Amino acid sequence: MGYLERLRSYLERVARAPEGIPVVHIDLAAHRRHFAAAWERVMASRKLSQSDTPPERWERDTWHREDQLLFNMRWDLPTFVEEVADQLVESLVPDASAEELGRLIDVAIGFGIGDWNSSGARGLDEEIGRIAEAASERLKRSQQRYGWESPARYAFEIRAIRKHADRYTLTRSGATLLSLPGLDAVRWLLALEAAQSLGPADEWRISPELAAQLLKEPQREVEVEEQLDRSWPFSLATVRRLGAMRLLQYQRQDPEQGLMGWSYTVFDRARPLLEDIAEQRATPFAVLADALLRDEVALALDNVRPDPERAVRESAAAATALQARMVVHEIRNALVPAQIALSRLVREVGHAMDDEPLQRHRGRVDAGIHRALAFADEMLRVANLGEEPAAPFDVSAALRDAMAGLAGELNGGLRYAPIEAAPAVVGPRGRFVLAITNVLRNSAQAVAGREGVVEVSLDVNEDELLLRVDDNGPGVPPDQRRAIFEPGVALRAGGSGQGLALVRQVIEGEMAGSVVCGESPLGGARFEIVIPLRRGRTP
Repeated sequence: MGYLERLRSYLERVARAPEGIPVVHIDLAAHRRHFAAAWERVMASRKLSQSDTPPERWERDTWHREDQLLFNMRWDLPTFVEEVADQLVESLVPDASAEELGRLIDVAIGFGIGDWNSSGARGLDEEIGRIAEAASERLKRSQQRYGWESPARYAFEIRAIRKHADRYTLTRSGATLLSLPGLDAVRWLLALEAAQSLGPADEWRISPELAAQLLKEPQREVEVEEQLDRSWPFSLATVRRLGAMRLLQYQRQDPEQGLMGWSYTVFDRARPLLEDIAEQRATPFAVLADALLRDEVALALDNVRPDPERAVRESAAAATALQARMVVHEIRNALVPAQIALSRLVREVGHAMDDEPLQRHRGRVDAGIHRALAFADEMLRVANLGEEPAAPFDVSAALRDAMAGLAGELNGGLRYAPIEAAPAVVGPRGRFVLAITNVLRNSAQAVAGREGVVEVSLDVNEDELLLRVDDNGPGVPPDQRRAIFEPGVALRAGGSGQGLALVRQVIEGEMAGSVVCGESPLGGARFEIVIPLRRGRTP
């Protein structure tokens, strides 16, 4: 299984676990003690076998090879243990406890040095033996093991997973990777790495400097001395990871031939990806990566220092997606009619002038329009990747989260009937909370400066949920009650006109519901949101 396949398989396993998967802990000190005891047993057995008769030559050769392996394991036991642990968790015992995993690693150590000890199952012994042999081969070739070779460690470093309460859960960045095929998945990984890069020597993330170097010299041999004196200032680990992603060919030189170093050859398909990184282009993937990473940092800070107003702040990823929709909408509104008008113009005047230059210039204009539309569509597609996936959630709890963020602003003016448990609906919970928060904030701003009252009620019918938000503000003129849900339309000074546009996008576009504005019995505005339950039943 290739590196990307291993990474995807790991993230899929995290995604399937609602509460996340346990962080794997390895007690290296305990394994060192086990290895030392096993070493003594192997050496004692060797002395007993030599006490009667001198060994044959083949026996001496075998012992020499075994001695070398023992030396390698004693010198670099962590590499062996980490390799074995990863393989065990990935392919054999993904749900093993720390104690069980430690016991199986000790069995693998025994297989590696000839101190046989069964796991208790013959089939499992055979697989552990295969894993131990592969890990031993790495030691024989003196191949360094880099941290990124562990899918869990790499995913954590690039924030495709997060750690909470000793468990790993999937982030939006990780979910985005799972939704992308082939080269797009690689492009996304590079965008995530570049957005977090700490410089040319960063072993976890590609830097613009390394990308520029690979483009400048797509084929190169690097001597060991160049790394030692820093004339090659880049991370070898990152070069090898790019090789594992099949963006270049990495070749380690043969020490037995007196060659100490390595070489690489960049594949042609990697050049556009490296150019994006080297030139730090604001590609759709780069913009989305930056937005999701900012959200992840905000979430981490909230876990350390809880912020009661977090629910009222629009996430960077949601803002990016909303902005992309607006840009695409405006680009299409401008270019599609222009494209149609150009075609009509050519048909109407083509007969009256030289057709050859007309068609030539038309081709250039058409190509430019097509390129702009294609970029807009790609921007929208990528922005939507970072959105929260639809899942069943409790509307009652989501409403309480939204109201908690606005209670302080209304200073006792927020009223609501006791909200009992309601049937689950399917949709993006975080964006639903944000949408309801926008409705509540709109009402709170309408009643500001007076004895303002905002009332929230939730009714459950047979086929739908009905949510009402009423206020005693000035209300909304009848001729504006539909327009206020359009992007850019604001009734108050300083408003962006995007808050209620997001409400309609979430409720109607993502949850198959409806939202309308009318007159409230309190004298102000009433926002009425309907969500059909037929879309909300859990499987």
